[in-house]
Amino acid sequence: MSKTESWTDIVTDQLAIVLFVPSKQQIKQFALKEDNLIGRMSSDVSPDIPIDSPVISRKHGHIYLQDDYYFYEDLSSTNGTYIDGILYGRESEDGKYKNLLKIGDVLRIDHCDLENPHPDAAILVAVHATGHELVNKYIALGKCRSLMIGRSVGDIQLDNSAISEQHAVFTWNENDRWQVSDCDSTNGVFINNIRINSPTALKPLDVIRIADYVFIYTADKLHYFCSAKSGKQLVIKIEERSVRKLLKKQILLQDINLSISEGEMVMILGGSGAGKTTFVNAVMGYEKAKGSIEHDNIDIYKEYGKVRSNMGFVPQQDLLRMEDTVYATLSNAAEMKMDSKATRQEREQRIDHVLNSLGLLRERDSIVKKLSGGQRKRLSIAVELVSDPGLFFLDEPDSGLDGIMAKSLMEQLRTIADEGKIVMVITHAPDRVSHLFDKVIVLAKGEKDNIGHLAFFGSVSAAMDFFETTSLEGVIKKINRVDEGGDGLSDYYIDKYSAYEKGNI
Repeated sequence: MSKTESWTDIVTDQLAIVLFVPSKQQIKQFALKEDNLIGRMSSDVSPDIPIDSPVISRKHGHIYLQDDYYFYEDLSSTNGTYIDGILYGRESEDGKYKNLLKIGDVLRIDHCDLENPHPDAAILVAVHATGHELVNKYIALGKCRSLMIGRSVGDIQLDNSAISEQHAVFTWNENDRWQVSDCDSTNGVFINNIRINSPTALKPLDVIRIADYVFIYTADKLHYFCSAKSGKQLVIKIEERSVRKLLKKQILLQDINLSISEGEMVMILGGSGAGKTTFVNAVMGYEKAKGSIEHDNIDIYKEYGKVRSNMGFVPQQDLLRMEDTVYATLSNAAEMKMDSKATRQEREQRIDHVLNSLGLLRERDSIVKKLSGGQRKRLSIAVELVSDPGLFFLDEPDSGLDGIMAKSLMEQLRTIADEGKIVMVITHAPDRVSHLFDKVIVLAKGEKDNIGHLAFFGSVSAAMDFFETTSLEGVIKKINRVDEGGDGLSDYYIDKYSAYEKGNI
């Protein structure tokens, strides 16, 4: 048996954790910050990844980012942590050894008898940070004695090019145990991140990976989800965005090329007058630029009427009728924005889902003018979210909110992105929520040509390395003009990023 090469060679900061606790029968995803405490919630400990289980210590372990790599360390917990089947912590010699955390790694927290797992044991799987299908799907094993998995044949058919026609088979063997066999597939079958080369008996809570699908075996079910990045992308190619002033052409933006994957939350930063709002308007098709904007291979400029309903935009100013109730506001929005074929029941279900997602259920019958600033902003988001758009744009949604309310709002936007949407946010307070974002777009206005250019696109940590600073506010300071309190280095970083894109640095 050998380690996988397709997952574990990816060790960048683009990781998330999927948690499964058998007694809860549900799968949850957690976006990773720079440091993430795993533990049991208590009066004096609030873990970033809370697990309500007696086998979990209050401070069990932590996942932390170091030099663009994530590591896991068991914090001398009572029961320790199994990583791909090897015990760390408890009384093992490697109790404080830091483990490089790779995509596909399986962390299991349990008592010592793994053949009879504790009902509140926990399975954590490291996956790509974007585009997961985390609906808790399962198949009941019941009295069946064989289960085939394939691309277009079998009991579980998975529409994925990485799946072979007949990929794997689960069978009930002569020892009254389930086993899994690889049907000579192209990409193999992995148990607890180890590739199998012969029929292998399963133990409760074993994690089986088949291409981009993860299965967790319990006594009577196979729970599964897809860990692959979605193929849908937003591809932005802006040659220029210009206007006419006094019969003269004025270029506002120039040469901006980037791609954003479904499920990513992206921050838009820029120096004063760099064109952040102009950029968003161009991407949405409100103000067309010379170039092309494509989402899921559909040209937004050419088929704007077709894709408009798939975009949501929340401006800085809340555009709400103050005398309406929260429910009436969303009901009107649902009637206008949802598919005309949607039934009343479907609209009601969508309204309830949005209210619940944004923490507004208790305010359902409240008058809009009596809402707090944070609640009103969430309602503005709900109005756009009710149509379930795939692209979501927000212009300074945290403006005017205190730190706690702003953080809570951004966390809700992170949840929306995790549902498979692309979320793009302009903000002027980037550092308090930077850990929630997958990527950052930095726009800078050139000193020489007075045009907005792309000065960086990538992860938050990579941006700070690129601009040689320890904060995102430091990034803005680098590119702002000297007379605006900045360092006046916009041209330097525009040229540096151009060279960076061409592979010259």
